[in-house]
Amino acid sequence: MKYQGVLVLFTVVGIFACNSTANRKAGTSDIENNGATPENPTGNKKGAPGTPQFEQTVHDFGRINDGEEVQHNFKFKNTGKGDLTVNTVQASCGCTTPEWTKEVIPPGGEGHVMATFNSSGKGGPDGPRVEKSITVTFVNSTIEQIELRFVSNIWSKETENK
Repeated sequence: MKYQGVLVLFTVVGIFACNSTANRKAGTSDIENNGATPENPTGNKKGAPGTPQFEQTVHDFGRINDGEEVQHNFKFKNTGKGDLTVNTVQASCGCTTPEWTKEVIPPGGEGHVMATFNSSGKGGPDGPRVEKSITVTFVNSTIEQIELRFVSNIWSKETENK
């Protein structure tokens, strides 16, 4: 009876071990599914890095009225020797909504980060200057992170017609 229990235990362990080896060979383990390795935990392609070169990193909307929604498209070109990808885009506050190129950008290719700003509740009678930012991080890039900014003077509705 004692030997049957040991035999069952070895059989179960053997099945799991074979299954794990088969998954690794088939490329279905969690790490191998996305190309991740301990040296490259996000599974991103290694090789020559790309370089995002933005047309501008600061935009001035000028004078806008409280409640207006304005947009600016920060465009960039990959001037590096390898592909690059926008990894994350984080706005400095909830009044700004970013959209960005999600595809891999090859050398010579172009991408963008669109900032949509809702100015509701930000204005005043003296048109206070408001500055917001968006932080963009890249994968396989000579520039790991960049901050894009925009500014505006926002006038309250009482002073719109002055």
